[in-house]
Amino acid sequence: MTRSSRDAWITGIGVITAIGTGLDAFRSGLRAAKSPVKRIDRFDPSAFRSQVAAQIDDFDPLAWMPPKTARQLDRFSQFGLVAGRLALDDARMVPGADGAASPERIGIYLGSALGGIAYAEEQHERYLAKGIRQVAPNLALAVFGGAAPANLGIALDVRGPILSTANSCASGAVAIGEALGAIRAGEIDAAIAGGCEVPLSSLAFGAFDIIRALSGGSNDDPGVACRPFDARRDGFVMGEGAALLLIEAEEVARARSAEPYGVVMGYGATSDAHHMVQPRADGREAARAATIALADGRVAAEEIAYVNAHASSTPLGDVAEARAIALALGAGVASEVPVSGTKALYGHPLGASGAIEAAICALAIRDGWAPASVNLEEVDGDIEALLPGLLREGRAGEYRRTLSTSFGFGGLNAALVFGAPGD
Repeated sequence: MTRSSRDAWITGIGVITAIGTGLDAFRSGLRAAKSPVKRIDRFDPSAFRSQVAAQIDDFDPLAWMPPKTARQLDRFSQFGLVAGRLALDDARMVPGADGAASPERIGIYLGSALGGIAYAEEQHERYLAKGIRQVAPNLALAVFGGAAPANLGIALDVRGPILSTANSCASGAVAIGEALGAIRAGEIDAAIAGGCEVPLSSLAFGAFDIIRALSGGSNDDPGVACRPFDARRDGFVMGEGAALLLIEAEEVARARSAEPYGVVMGYGATSDAHHMVQPRADGREAARAATIALADGRVAAEEIAYVNAHASSTPLGDVAEARAIALALGAGVASEVPVSGTKALYGHPLGASGAIEAAICALAIRDGWAPASVNLEEVDGDIEALLPGLLREGRAGEYRRTLSTSFGFGGLNAALVFGAPGD
């Protein structure tokens, strides 16, 4: 990506997670540092090795939309609609009003690994039990990855480009990076960008369980199942959630006196070209994504004051990522920079995770506080040698440059660099 002089401000954040819906609840959940992971009750998980997840149990669509709209949308599109509206409300922005970008100049960039797969599975079961005439008529309009951003665009009357990214667990980060490129290029003046995931159905869950990607050793103590960077980690914990950011060109945001959380400064993406499940052990290509993001943002490695790592809690992934961070930042910076893996607080919502973690990086800049790596009791020795600054507790500080890393199946790597406005 060619770095232009047009800065992209984050002015609104909309989040739906297992620790809270809305920014205030999410902030409180981060500081409480208590894992919400529990035994799954959406379906009977007894046949699976892993039986825990980060469910969102308090999301009532009728609290956010009329009954007719709720009936027309599946959970995937409901999450996208609510997260997008929350981001606009947080930014106090109405498209086309009071100096804001016009509807034609606002794009929607939303990443998801699985889209409406849970709804498709539910309707397939209905088809098998009752026949095709009992299948919901909105099925064809709900299952594709573009359903959530399309429904959000219709609800908001936003008429700029819509892009759906399906880069596995890097999808949300890629969506934000693509939005940054469009703003810089002058194609749009603002974007609603991030990720959305609702993967908790028996077939989708079971598919990951079959390949032993999920944690299976803490079914009797779900709260410790997700333990990024810990020596006893044994797989990721699936979660659901969404995070959408309102990103505006600086001059447009200034015209309406918006107050930014931070600036999206740089984006980089690479692929391992190695294996569909296993990351490159040396972390080389993941490191290159971060290096590209730093160069794109014209940020030196030593300027990075906090790293929010992908840290999915898998045995191979966390070590490879530690190597990647050390390679990208250099041993000197990596030996001192605060790093946290925060998925114990909301599980791993696949394509939404990078967007949630982008929100955390923006909050670290605005609030001057970085969250803990919950359940980090005994750091893996190989990881500790590379990243001795892992945060076991939340820490106040000045975090004017932050880095977020995201990685997905297929060796898909993405990195985002954020900075304080005005620097």
